[in-house]
Amino acid sequence: MMQRNRRLRWALLGSAILANLLCQPVQAQAPAPQAPASAAAAPTVRQEIGLFLQEAQRQLLEGKGSAAADKLRAADAVENKTPYEQHALARLKIALAGLSGDAELAAQQFELASQGPWLGATEKLTTLQSVASLYYNAKNYAKAIEWAGRYQEAGGLEPSVNTMLAQSYYLAADYAKAASALQAGISKVTAAGKVPAEIQLRLLADSRGRVKDVAGRRRTLEELVQHYPSQANWRALLAQFWGNPLLATRLHLHVFRLQSISAGLTEVGDYTDMAQLALQDGSAIEASKVLEQGDAAALLPTSDRALQDLRDRLGTAATQDRKTLEADLLRARSMPDGLAQFNYGFNLFHTGQTERGLAQMEQALAKGIARNVDLARLRLVAAYAQVKERDKALQLLTLLADRNDPVGMEDLVRYWKLFLRPV
Repeated sequence: MMQRNRRLRWALLGSAILANLLCQPVQAQAPAPQAPASAAAAPTVRQEIGLFLQEAQRQLLEGKGSAAADKLRAADAVENKTPYEQHALARLKIALAGLSGDAELAAQQFELASQGPWLGATEKLTTLQSVASLYYNAKNYAKAIEWAGRYQEAGGLEPSVNTMLAQSYYLAADYAKAASALQAGISKVTAAGKVPAEIQLRLLADSRGRVKDVAGRRRTLEELVQHYPSQANWRALLAQFWGNPLLATRLHLHVFRLQSISAGLTEVGDYTDMAQLALQDGSAIEASKVLEQGDAAALLPTSDRALQDLRDRLGTAATQDRKTLEADLLRARSMPDGLAQFNYGFNLFHTGQTERGLAQMEQALAKGIARNVDLARLRLVAAYAQVKERDKALQLLTLLADRNDPVGMEDLVRYWKLFLRPV
């Protein structure tokens, strides 16, 4: 029997976080009368520099970066600037850097704007976040990591910064730190009773996979399909399941049944392998139906000789089984063991007589099956799932709880429960 190893490559699109650079209005003031010595002088900007700053701010608000840069150069040329004037100028240069995407300028001017008591804690965090974002957008991930770290050290709690930090680690190929940062952010979200973002879970799963944390990746993929049960996410989880070298051969067909309904069969090999396994399991009708579905999806080549031979064999076997099905079922119902009745009921189900087929399988289980009863239950679970009898399927799965023989049974039961749980 063939071994399966299907792994999905995720295309991870890191979305840049837009900088939100805010500048407080700068008021140009004429020289004021000298305050009494006992009064603390408020910071002021002299008129000869304040007018340039005001005009630059207006140009920035209108998105006119080049014109704003001219005004800021003029303001920069004014001599003997006070510390507060240098601060105000730096603040506007940070805004200009955000408009032009110049991370280096923003970082340099942040250091200047931070000098003195005028940059409040909230503004400081906003600016740190903006500088980190600019570096991220410029693909300078080392600097993005540095500035995102400074943001967090300053007390910043914005989840998007943690995501950006994790993405920066990921894109810098430091997958261990990416996983650590992502897990920290996800833990905070779940602790607050919220659902983590899909991109965070995808990144965490991929990061853990790259550091060969197989168990951690599996847990993350299970959480991913729990919250975001798309076919793509199910493919990722089942790709890891198929990659288990110890997965029992007896479970391969059962995994395909779950895959076909949760993730879909997407490759020629999926259809041909499942069909061959179904034929070997004594269900030519199911096997023929699998290839018919592949043909309907236009995924199977029409000129492949080996595939055509398989079609012919399955067609002949399925036709013969349909001819004798009623007589075989009648004879099987008189047998003391329910396995034959179950098998013919399963075939009846796949001819389209779903209610009769389900009834025969249920009666066979009630009668008793001496060998491989758990595998029969799994087949009935798959049949229930196809006709959306979720409650019956979940009730049957409770009889398979804590089964770990054959290898992979426990995971397969858990994945069926994940798929069947109410959304």
